[in-house]
Amino acid sequence: MRRLTHVACTWLVVGLGAWVLARLFSSLDLDYGGHFLVFAGLGVAAEWLAVNFPHGQLSGGFALVLATFILFGAPAAAWTGALATLISQGFWPRGNSLRTVLFNAAQHVLAVMAGNYACHRLAGPAGDQISTGQVAGLLAFSGVYFLVNHLLVSLYITTSGKYRHPLLSRGDALRWDGLTCLFCIPAGLLMSYLYRETGLSGVVLLSLLLLVIQFVLRLYVHTELANRELLALYHVARALNQKLDVQEILNLVLKETRRVVSYHSGVVYLWSGEKCCYEARAAAGPFRDKLAGSMIFKGEGFTGWVAEKGEPEIIYNAREDPRVRHEPGLFQVLRSFMIIPLLADNRKVGILVVGDKRPFAFHENHLHTISVICGQAAVAIASTLLMKQLEDSANTDGLTGIYNHRYFTYRLGVELRYARETGLPLALIMLDVDNFKLINDRFGHVAGDAVLVELARLLRDAVGERGVVCRYGGEEFAILLPGCDAARAGELAEDLRRMVREHHFAVKDMPRQVRISLGVAGYPRDARDADMLVKMADRALYGAKRTGKDRVVLYGQLADLPRQEW
Repeated sequence: MRRLTHVACTWLVVGLGAWVLARLFSSLDLDYGGHFLVFAGLGVAAEWLAVNFPHGQLSGGFALVLATFILFGAPAAAWTGALATLISQGFWPRGNSLRTVLFNAAQHVLAVMAGNYACHRLAGPAGDQISTGQVAGLLAFSGVYFLVNHLLVSLYITTSGKYRHPLLSRGDALRWDGLTCLFCIPAGLLMSYLYRETGLSGVVLLSLLLLVIQFVLRLYVHTELANRELLALYHVARALNQKLDVQEILNLVLKETRRVVSYHSGVVYLWSGEKCCYEARAAAGPFRDKLAGSMIFKGEGFTGWVAEKGEPEIIYNAREDPRVRHEPGLFQVLRSFMIIPLLADNRKVGILVVGDKRPFAFHENHLHTISVICGQAAVAIASTLLMKQLEDSANTDGLTGIYNHRYFTYRLGVELRYARETGLPLALIMLDVDNFKLINDRFGHVAGDAVLVELARLLRDAVGERGVVCRYGGEEFAILLPGCDAARAGELAEDLRRMVREHHFAVKDMPRQVRISLGVAGYPRDARDADMLVKMADRALYGAKRTGKDRVVLYGQLADLPRQEW
């Protein structure tokens, strides 16, 4: 719906501008046709050196428009300005479609005619001599021309849904364009005066001076934007100094990239050693849902080739670039791309891909800035992953791959504090393998280790997200169950006991049946602190062992068992 509205509004403005030009043609004094062409040529130079933004441009061409309006009237100003726009943007395109070029030309025509109407209402038609009253009219012409231009640009952007320049606000564009317009008003008046006194030579010389000033303004604006890009890099560096997880870093890359350059959709792929591919881990833009979960294998397509090469690439126009013209996926729906590998010490961490529907949307300066952001992010990602590996290694049992006694102690303290704050229960299951020493003595320690590995896998898969499975020591395991009372933990323990009893352990030369005993205790009913909870669960386990093994005993049931030295 938005696209239909945008196309309708665009062609309405184009059609109205063409109709106005056709109506004005008969009013042109063609005896001055050569002069009109000179003014149009100077306008082409001004437009070509203009500083373009998605919501405006900075150009000294208004001085030529004003001088033409004063000297030859509104029809000449409309025609010369429209020709200058069509030639400058049509023959030397900067990523604009034909529809956009025609809209820009028509926008100029309508702005001239609206300004002409305002001028006539205040001071009458522009003549050969500039009276005091006409000065007010010319100021009205300039103000209305400026206003109509920005209103039409706003209409174009709003209906198209395009992103504005991420480093440039609408206020910046209005301020700079307004200052340019104020500078061009006296320049246009002076240009009309020089034309009457010296002819075209004076106009050309003054126009060359204006072009020099405009070129300096262009450098100033680019420098200002470069400073803002450096500020964006500073924000990235400061954010990465904080303790972020990998997902937060990836989201930060997409967010800060948009601070530097507008894009339609973006995705960050991260290398997955398990899947041996680059996996989409963060995405932004209208295609976010479609990009989520996508994968790129080494050397697959152009993106995979860039990832393996390790050097960033720009696609200026996917429809014309032979490298991606026939490649499926995003390359068929977007026009411009930046593909930047995330490298940390020559290690390929991931890939950033951003695309836009406009051709020539990205430039080399964008590529350089985003590459710096990606380099910072890659180092942070590599460091975060390394720290996670070290933490996992410190908290993981080397044999079974589940959490170890160290992590159990830490997690028990965390869960107990949470239980006290919320009033929720906490249960602990302690279990060990019955007659495990006989397994080691008869079948060897290799067989015993295999039993422990397979038992740990069974317990972890069965408990899942309900609790935390740890190897407490030797053949003993501990299962923490947050939010679970002793009764429900006892039911789970019974399910685990039956599951293990019925499972066929794939251990060579060993009877396949393994049995376990389990003890259960709960907070706050059975214990008030961590040490007591472990002690009570261990007593319940001891009770299960002393009363026949292969069974579950809750601490609250110990009093009903035959008397033992618990």
